[in-house]
Amino acid sequence: MCSSDLESSVYDLEKLKGDDLYEIFLSGSKSLLTVENPKASTDKELILFRDSFGSSIAPLLVEAYEKITLVDIRYISPNILERFIEFENQDILFLYSSSVLNNSITIK
Repeated sequence: MCSSDLESSVYDLEKLKGDDLYEIFLSGSKSLLTVENPKASTDKELILFRDSFGSSIAPLLVEAYEKITLVDIRYISPNILERFIEFENQDILFLYSSSVLNNSITIK
């Protein structure tokens, strides 16, 4: 998994001791994160717009994609995403919990 050229594991089991158990998935809340699977049998890419709930599902999708870009628009404005992501031929998935969708003020 890469984020700003830093590598870490998909699961951080140390976070099991914390208050927010969603943090064990992909190092918790990040505005933009890239997961790469060099062993993928495909060159498919996914852009996953998600919240913490979506982060818990993302590790299950890693096997099916060479690259997954996770975007949390609670922490980054969609207006600047094209600076970081080239939108071309990727699958797109919007995965949010109902509490985030029903409280849209949390989305930038």
